[in-house]
Amino acid sequence: MRLYKYMTKVTAVCFLCLVFFSCQDKINSTQSIETSFAIVVDQETYKNTETSLLAYKQMLIDEGLHVVILKDEWKNADDIRTELKSLYNADPKLEGAVFIGDVPIPFIMNAQHLTTAYKRNQSRFPLHIAAIPSDRFYDDFDLEFDFIEKDSIRTNNYYYSLSANSPQYVSSDIYTGRIKPSVKEGDNKYELIEKYLQKVVALRNTTELDFLLSFTGHGYNGQDINAWAGEKIALREQFPNLYTTNGKVEFLDFRMAEFMKIALLNRLQDPELDIALMHEHGGDDIQLISGTKEVSNVPESIKNIKIYLRSKLRAAKRRDKSLEATKNRYAKNLGVPKAWFDGTFSQEMEEKDSIYNHNLDIYLDDICKIKPEAKFLMFDACFNGSFHMDRYIAGEYVFGNGSTIIAHGNTVNAIQDKWPDEMLGLLGLGVRAGNWAKQINTMETHLIGDPTYYFKSNQEINYNKVIAAGKENKDIWLDLLNVENPDLQCLAISNLFDAKNKNFASQLKEIYMTSNYFVVRMECLKQLNKYNNEDFKDVLKIAVNDPYELIRRLAVTMIGKTGDNEMIKPLLNSIFNDRYSQRVRSNAYSSLDFMDPDETEIQLSEIALQYSYKSNASELKDRLLKNLDRMKNKMHGELEYCTEENSLLKYKMQNVSILRNYHYHYLVPEYLNLLDNSDIDDSLKIAIIEAFGWYVNSVNNELIVNKCKEIASSENFSEEIRNEALRTVNRLEVYK
Repeated sequence: MRLYKYMTKVTAVCFLCLVFFSCQDKINSTQSIETSFAIVVDQETYKNTETSLLAYKQMLIDEGLHVVILKDEWKNADDIRTELKSLYNADPKLEGAVFIGDVPIPFIMNAQHLTTAYKRNQSRFPLHIAAIPSDRFYDDFDLEFDFIEKDSIRTNNYYYSLSANSPQYVSSDIYTGRIKPSVKEGDNKYELIEKYLQKVVALRNTTELDFLLSFTGHGYNGQDINAWAGEKIALREQFPNLYTTNGKVEFLDFRMAEFMKIALLNRLQDPELDIALMHEHGGDDIQLISGTKEVSNVPESIKNIKIYLRSKLRAAKRRDKSLEATKNRYAKNLGVPKAWFDGTFSQEMEEKDSIYNHNLDIYLDDICKIKPEAKFLMFDACFNGSFHMDRYIAGEYVFGNGSTIIAHGNTVNAIQDKWPDEMLGLLGLGVRAGNWAKQINTMETHLIGDPTYYFKSNQEINYNKVIAAGKENKDIWLDLLNVENPDLQCLAISNLFDAKNKNFASQLKEIYMTSNYFVVRMECLKQLNKYNNEDFKDVLKIAVNDPYELIRRLAVTMIGKTGDNEMIKPLLNSIFNDRYSQRVRSNAYSSLDFMDPDETEIQLSEIALQYSYKSNASELKDRLLKNLDRMKNKMHGELEYCTEENSLLKYKMQNVSILRNYHYHYLVPEYLNLLDNSDIDDSLKIAIIEAFGWYVNSVNNELIVNKCKEIASSENFSEEIRNEALRTVNRLEVYK
């Protein structure tokens, strides 16, 4: 018996060794893959930066890339896309491209659903505001676009519409980056580009990733301590070496000092800093760092209130509002004496408040005065990556006086409840910034700087070659699932996703149930969300209790996107059981509004009984019931308003537009009925159809799709309505 057990163990070990070496052989087979890279540049930039540009090209050649320079006086963006697509289909296959100088910028209409948050009224705003500046036009070859026009004033802007027949999801075939400096008055943009390219070459392969900084700004999700803590644990999974004596990881928060801006700018100039994660709000010209100081004593509280009141009075003056009426309103609403407004417009007080406010946040001119040293910067904020502007935050860092090489930022709004650090650990394995970004692209995300940048690594495997193997080589990705690195597992999971392979959903469910890694479970949930099947539902019910706050937060949000009565119970469990995770709680309350109010009321009584041992459980139940009734009446009222003959179209459109963000699934059948009503304006019908294009995971998905197919094939509707219906069908069947 002992001999049998011994032989069994030996056999098992031998089998595992065979599996390991078989795995390794397949991964090793990728190391001979050759790829190309395109440098796209306008003629004038090439002429002014030729020496530095050719040195950059030679650097890439020395690394084994086949480099092609595409230079021209580009007349449109289509020509560039055609050239890149041709290179992608050639041998060696194109892996990426960089756009240097004044390369045409595509602005995309009818693609807001491919961003995380951007929802402008496309009919109300001009093209350069309504459309999304996006290089997905260049790097996702499956997307289809219809040309609209070239901007006659902003001559580098080219406007397109995402075709109704196009795939309605982003899956970049190559990676891209923009070398386009932020240019202030007196700057020579060609000198900035030349200086930057020289920096890229000089710093190549000199930096190991051993120091990461993560900063959380005012008003961001990190204000929830559970959200803040969750990221720190996840980063340890992704960058284990940083948590050893050979590494360094630092977490800064706006609450650590009244003017955290100063401390943050100091730390960003540390020559040893490799990565800086900037979790904050902002714009193209500002990073919102701190709010009014959080205090717990009366004098400081009064001081904060006075600062707030003075800001409101000055705002009223700028808008030509009555100052006396403004004082009276705030004094009454807040219960404060009008004397607290005193001195608002004195020169001394205005200067004092101006300095105070300036010290709260980081502005473009602040960055000009420092030497940013983080080699890689990530900006979560809206608009920080707005390379289409003359000056923009990310550009100030990358093309400044320090050692910063690459930044990841957004050209338009971005949602804060996202997973910004997804697969970030790949950078610690020597993966190019572009190859990392390609895995997580949305319409608004962009790399500013050299997308080929990578950190020096002692890895035996070049994972850039593995990525170059492509999604079609499933055996390689299946093998990578067995590698003991969570972000490599995430990379494999992402590349193995195939909407047609429903069996993979059950495998994802199994991985979720058995993995000890936060990030691997998060990746499973993200990909299962696309399948939206029973496996997804099974995981979603469990995910609301996951130890990782981000999983819980996104799980309750996903429930709201489904509107499935089966999900009401786990959602209510989250509300009663996870009260102190602020972001989870907030998202759960929002999702509850979208569920069937009658069914929710029934289940609420049952769930409340389970938690009767908790203090205030009864009050919470009553509060939820009251809110359910209020929202039900409100939403039915807005629906009825849309049917009233004398109601204003402007407000009808507003009522419908909120359906894009707020998915009231139980009202879908009634709104669909409006589409057959001849008294309803065509513009309102288009708005209804467009809004329902966001209901990808809705329990009413099939109902919407069938109605839109009926409309698309009917001559009883205008061409514009039929086209919008076709677009919505393709959006809702995106993963079918």
